[in-house]
Formats: sequence, structure tokens, C-alpha cells
Amino acid sequence: MRPKGDPTPDPAPTPEAELQRRIIEVLDENHLMSVATNRSDGWPQATLVNYLREGRALCFVVARDSQKFANIARDPRVSLAIGGGSSGARGLSMSARVHEVTAPHRIEQINKLIWARAEEKAFSPHPLSASVAVLQADPEIVALTDYADPPGRRDLVRIVEDWRVERL
Repeated sequence: MRPKGDPTPDPAPTPEAELQRRIIEVLDENHLMSVATNRSDGWPQATLVNYLREGRALCFVVARDSQKFANIARDPRVSLAIGGGSSGARGLSMSARVHEVTAPHRIEQINKLIWARAEEKAFSPHPLSASVAVLQADPEIVALTDYADPPGRRDLVRIVEDWRVERL
């Protein structure tokens, strides 16, 4: 915001800043994502998980004895899809790498963020096991598809730091 009386208008956001804003908006309007992993037999496996966004990190919980956990342990490359919900005709398809969060202070930090969320944006992981792993996906390539204005548009970007984007 400019001081009162300053005639210089605020600069228009760059196209990259606008893309970044739209990507974060879709991420923050949703709480479910599809995670596609590579099975040991070469076939893809896609499942839905509840996620929490913190900066660039998309955190989720899985059962340690699940096929999804075994797939990620073998190959941390995943595809993520997020959309629908209140974002309507907009969605994200992302290439990401996943790692397990093991540092106690980081797990505590994630737990605090989960419990601080508003009830309507609740994070409710439901692993089918008593032994769970906290995982973090770090998106590298993001495709934003937006059909809000026909005929629609698709933007492909690389995430260079936090959510700063670079067109591909």
C-alpha cells in the first residue's frame, strides 16, 4: 500500500506472480489430493489423501503397512492432482518428490498447524493402521488447468523456491 498522496500506482502483478497466486488459491481451497505412485509391477496406483499445505510442502499421513508407503519408499516420485471443491473448474496436476518427515520438532510443528485449522478446513487423516508415517511432497512441476473462462487455459510452471514459479 502506498502512502496517502503518493501518485505512483501499485505496480500490476507480473504474470508469474498471478500464476503463483492462482496455484496457491487452488491449494488452499481444497484439502484432498490424489497421489499416484509407481507400484513394483510397473502399474500406477492412485489414492486420495487429506493434505495440509505449509509453504511449498504438502504434508499427509499414510499407514506404514500400506502399498502407498511401500511404493513411495521404493520410488519417491509421485503425481498429485488437486481440484474441484470450491475451486470449481480449476485444478492442479503436479510432479513431486516425497520424503518421510522424521524430525520430532517438525512433526510437532505440523501437528500444531493441523490443530490450528478452522473446523471447515479440518485435516482428518484416516490411515487404516496404528503405525503411521508423516510424508511431505515437494512439487517441482505444476500444471494449472482453468476452465472458468471458456475455452479454458493451461499453464505449465516449475516451482523454483517456495511457490515462486518459472514458466516452462
